[in-house]
Amino acid sequence: MEDYQQYIRLSTLTNRAAQEQRRTRFFPSPRFVLVQTEPGGTLQASLQGQTYRNFVLTDLSRRVEGDYYLFLPGEGRLQPEALFRLAMGAQGGADLLYADEDVRIGNRRTRPAFKPDYSPHTLLCRDYLGRGVCLSRWLLKRLGTWPGPGPGERYACWLKATELSRRVEHVPFLLFSLPPEAGTLGPESVDRALRRRGQGAMVLPGPIQNSFLPRLSVPGEPLVSIIVVHEGSDEQLKATLLALEQRMQLPRFQFLVPTGGPLTPFLLALREAGIPVLEQPGAPLGALLQAGAQRAGGRFLLFVRPGCLPLSPDYAQRLTEWAQAPAVGAVGPLVLDGQERLLNWGTVLGQGGGLGSPGQGLPFSSAKAAWPHWLCPRDVSALSYEALLLRRDRLFSVGGFCRDMDLGALEELCLRLRQKGLFCLCAPGVRFMRTAPAVSRPQTRAQEQRCRDAFYPLLLRGDPFFNPNLSLLSPVPRPALPPRPPLTLHAPGVWEPIFEKNY
Repeated sequence: MEDYQQYIRLSTLTNRAAQEQRRTRFFPSPRFVLVQTEPGGTLQASLQGQTYRNFVLTDLSRRVEGDYYLFLPGEGRLQPEALFRLAMGAQGGADLLYADEDVRIGNRRTRPAFKPDYSPHTLLCRDYLGRGVCLSRWLLKRLGTWPGPGPGERYACWLKATELSRRVEHVPFLLFSLPPEAGTLGPESVDRALRRRGQGAMVLPGPIQNSFLPRLSVPGEPLVSIIVVHEGSDEQLKATLLALEQRMQLPRFQFLVPTGGPLTPFLLALREAGIPVLEQPGAPLGALLQAGAQRAGGRFLLFVRPGCLPLSPDYAQRLTEWAQAPAVGAVGPLVLDGQERLLNWGTVLGQGGGLGSPGQGLPFSSAKAAWPHWLCPRDVSALSYEALLLRRDRLFSVGGFCRDMDLGALEELCLRLRQKGLFCLCAPGVRFMRTAPAVSRPQTRAQEQRCRDAFYPLLLRGDPFFNPNLSLLSPVPRPALPPRPPLTLHAPGVWEPIFEKNY
C-alpha cells in the first residue's frame, strides 16, 4: 500500500505538464458528455481542474449531444488530466475508451485496478473494464440504450459494446477515483454474449468472485496430434507420453516424436509400436516442431516438452475448447514445478528485462494470492514451450515455426499469431507440472540474432497485456517506481526496466 501512495505522489500532474496540456489542440476536438449516474458533489468539483475543457456535465434525466459519453457516480473524481488523456485516445477513432481506476475511501486512494489492453476472452471471464469506460455517440446509437445502473447491467453493456465497436482503446493511466461498489454478477450476461456469437456453451463459476468459466462446445470428435520432442532422456519422454495418455479424455489422439539426436532403444520401440519418430539430426527446436506439425494429421496440435506432465484430467478437452474459439491462435496451461512453485502462466514481454512470467519461482499459494485475477483465462502476449495447443490451420496461416530458431521458437510464433490478429490465451484452470529441469540448448550466433530481431523492438514498446503502471522487476504486483506509462498513447516511448526501484 505504501508503494501505491508513493506512486500517486510521483505520478501527480505537475504545473508545467498541466500548462502544456492546456495549450495542446486536438483536431478534431471531441466533446465529452459526463453523465452523473448517482447524486454527489465530488465529480462536479473535480471537473473544475481539468486541463481539457470541451465537456459538459449532465444526469440521466437529460440527454445532451456530444462525441463521447462517460457514466460516473456523483461521488467519483477525475484526475486533472483525465479528459485530456481520453481526448488523446479518441484521436485514433476508438468507439470505446477505458482507463485505469482506483477506489477512494474518504480522502485515501486505494485498491488500484491496473487493466490490460482489450482482451475479449478476459472480458468473457470477468468485468475487468470496470466503471471508467467512455462510449462514442456512434456506439451508443448502435447499442440503443445507456448502460444500466448496477454492475450486472453494466457488464452486459460492455460485452455487447465491444462486439459492436470498431476499435477499443485502453488509456493506461489512473484517471478515475471512484467510491466502493458492492454487487454480485450472474452468468446471464456471459451466456447471452456467447449465444449472440454463436458459441453454445455452459457458463460455470470462475475461480474468484464475480468471474466465470465458459465451457465452449467442440463440434464432432476432432483428432488431436500430440507432439513431444525427444530431448535426450528416454525416461522423461516415457513418463510424459504415459501421463498424457492416461489423462486423455478425448476419443481420438495420436503421438508424434521428433528427435534431433540418434535413435535410442526406446525410440525404436515407439516406432515399432506405430508411433511416428521423426529424425532431424542436429536440427534446432523450431525445425523439430515444424517437422512434427507437418507430419501430424490432427485438426489440433498439442506441443508438450518432455518432463512436463498434465495435472488436469480434462486438459485436452479444455484446451481444445478455447483453441477452436474465434480469434484464438494458441492456448497454454499454467505450469508448476515439482515443489508447486509457479513456472509460467503467460509470458510477459520485458519481465526482468527480457521474457518472463510474473510470480515465477513463488509458491503457487503465494502467487495466486498476489495475482488472483490471473487465475481466470486471459489473453497474453506469448506462451511458453512447456505445453501449447494450436489449431493446425491457424499455425500454417502464419507459416509455422521458424526452422532456425531454438530458444524462443514458441514465443516468436506467438508474436506472429498476434500480428495476424489472433490471440494467445492462458487457461490457468488447466495445469501441468514440470518434474525435471529443462534441457539447455546451446545457440549459434545466427539464432541469437534472430531472437534479438524478433523481441527487441517489442520489448521497447511494452507488453499490451501487462499494464505499464506495474513493475516488471517485482514478482508480485507493485507499481513501477518511478512510473513508466507510455509518453503518448499511439507512439509509446522507450522505457528501461533497470531504472525501476529494485524490489
